[in-house]
Amino acid sequence: MKMTPEFDDAPDFIRHVEQVVNGVVRRHLPETLVLIKINNWFGSNWLGFSGKALGALGVWNKPRNEPADNIRIPPFVPSRVVSQRSFAAPTYEEVANGKPIHTQMPSNRALLRKAATAAPGNALVWYSGNSRTVGRGAVMAYVPVSDSYWPWYAALETGDPWRVTETWDIKREDLSKLMEQGS
Repeated sequence: MKMTPEFDDAPDFIRHVEQVVNGVVRRHLPETLVLIKINNWFGSNWLGFSGKALGALGVWNKPRNEPADNIRIPPFVPSRVVSQRSFAAPTYEEVANGKPIHTQMPSNRALLRKAATAAPGNALVWYSGNSRTVGRGAVMAYVPVSDSYWPWYAALETGDPWRVTETWDIKREDLSKLMEQGS
């Protein structure tokens, strides 16, 4: 699949995201890949974040090694979602979006919102917008593998070339291999 940088995107960062997405598609062959652009950078604390309990206490349900029915959708507020695009197997051509992944809801409901229910069989990939201005970007993915998900996060910063500065639940070598597969 091809991604075109928008006015706020650093072209090199978008090229990396495109390689990651294509690598996920080639390696894991998900039913559908949902690509979600989030307004501005987001940190690794979003990996496994489920929401807030009692309006103040953050709740993380670290998704690694969890069964698919336990992986929670991170509660990005809908106003931060710049776009949502869906690509369906086997050709991964863009298809109608269907329901938005991120909707306005009370925190107690967001805490229980599971990927297997909200987007069954879908690979979910989030990436940050505004990378041109802030000089950094983030990519987070929940990739269905067997009866679970492979959730991971990577942060990149500007440079010549852009470089990976942080990873969670994916080794840098594995991220590089995924990007090579997507080239």
